[in-house]
Amino acid sequence: MISTLIFILLMIISYFLGCFSTAKLFVKSYKSMNIYKVGTGHPDTENIFHNIGKTLGIFTGIVDFGKIFFYLIILSLLLNYPEITDLIGENIGTENHLLALGFIMVVGHCLPITSHFRGGRGIFTYIGFMTFFAPWPMMIILLLALLIVVFYKQIRFAQYIIVLLPPFINFFFERDPGLLGKLFIAAILMGIMNIFVSKKLGEI
Repeated sequence: MISTLIFILLMIISYFLGCFSTAKLFVKSYKSMNIYKVGTGHPDTENIFHNIGKTLGIFTGIVDFGKIFFYLIILSLLLNYPEITDLIGENIGTENHLLALGFIMVVGHCLPITSHFRGGRGIFTYIGFMTFFAPWPMMIILLLALLIVVFYKQIRFAQYIIVLLPPFINFFFERDPGLLGKLFIAAILMGIMNIFVSKKLGEI
């Protein structure tokens, strides 16, 4: 019972941490601008990069990546600490628990209730999520996406590759069908969320 309540509390915390918009904060702090009134009006790294400043855009992406990657590392260490596990009475730091906590944070970033569900695309947050569970596949895909952007200028296509390919590439590194299936579900859900964002922006 205690473990269930703690896990529910962690889910809520994870969601609201995702809702915290670094894009909105940085644009307001460094440029005194309202991100919703700039460029596409979308609070994401891409809008900052193209319409406000490349350096600020890159910095925002790095922070979005780091906030979920290091959050999952901290959760993994704390929740698997023997004394904490004994106190809770159950291990809620398993791979399944961390997958759920990480992805709900991505959802919070893309669909924040604190901003009327007007969030960013969550690409860098998703990269941080996938890097935690599948680091080598994610690095390979990021290199491929970078080449596509540099040589073909296809940013949107590169984003779709980043979202959808990690589970497939991870097959060559991790043969656990359970993890592959869960990462595939996460990729599909992330793709669906990005389709909704693209529709709002009139891109599709």
